[in-house]
Amino acid sequence: MRKTKNCLNCQTPLDEVYNYCPLCGQQNDDKNVSFKELSQDLFENFFSFDSRLAHTFFPFFFKPGELTKKYNEGKRFTYANPIRLYIIVSFFYFFVLNSMMGDLTREFSQALDTPEVDSVKTAIQNEVEFNLDSIKNSPPIMLNIEGDSLAEGDENSWPLKNWQWELLYDKLNDNTISEQALYDSLKIEDRSALTKLTIKQIIRIYKRDKETLVSEIVQNLSVMMFILIPVFALLLKLMYVRRKELYINHLIHTIHLHTFAFFIYGVAIVLVHWIFESDAVHEWTMMITLFIVFTYSFLSFKRVYSQSWKKTIFKYWISSWLYFYILIFAILIELLISLLIF
Repeated sequence: MRKTKNCLNCQTPLDEVYNYCPLCGQQNDDKNVSFKELSQDLFENFFSFDSRLAHTFFPFFFKPGELTKKYNEGKRFTYANPIRLYIIVSFFYFFVLNSMMGDLTREFSQALDTPEVDSVKTAIQNEVEFNLDSIKNSPPIMLNIEGDSLAEGDENSWPLKNWQWELLYDKLNDNTISEQALYDSLKIEDRSALTKLTIKQIIRIYKRDKETLVSEIVQNLSVMMFILIPVFALLLKLMYVRRKELYINHLIHTIHLHTFAFFIYGVAIVLVHWIFESDAVHEWTMMITLFIVFTYSFLSFKRVYSQSWKKTIFKYWISSWLYFYILIFAILIELLISLLIF
């Protein structure tokens, strides 16, 4: 704050200790400053944050759980803000993840466009001739879930009948047919809203750019992980319910754990995808990465909650497995939602 000797609003004389004018309540801060002064402030703020970042570096990487303990004890100004640190590291992680997935998607698309693959496609098309009329007149096949067997069916086939599937597969690669025209050709006006939505999404996903789809999935994944952080904090709250710890303390611990994991995983992706080419090195890198993250998390549990090794191992094992299943379920939901809204 750039304090003034007089209130800029009512001209009341102000001592330097006043942050607000005692007469009118306006903040004692002069906003009319030169570009030079703004630059100096920006420079000072940057190095102030950099100083906190420097103090954060050693305990964050080499003393698992230390930052969480310091923060919960009230020692917060010396170290980087946990949420700000998480945002910076998660941006790095999801950026490299998105870049890697984009490269893999392009490589896969290029592999499908090679002359060898095209010749195989042509041979298959020449070998198998679809008779759409005969398929249309034949009864479709559906899965009888109750009997766990295949049974004959007609209108209950989901989401399409056989002749509709064959028509769809036959025309998907035809770029002269629009998504809407292909959808209209299937004649599914009498089907349910869920069926119509599913078919529209199948056509849209197949027709549109796959890199865009992968990028959107990764972006939604970052949102999903941000939502899961409070869930894992709640899980820790339940695991240590007898300690009477505040929920916010578990939340700070969770943020630090995810921040470390994202940083290590991001570095591993850079090493595996852009630096090392050997498959053996890739396997060792991923194994070491998982070992580091699991060991760091366990030691963080031990330092933060200060329980015996036996109790720490038990609670860490239970919470890890529960979170693993929650994570798998959340990823499946995220993929489904991403495909539905693409």
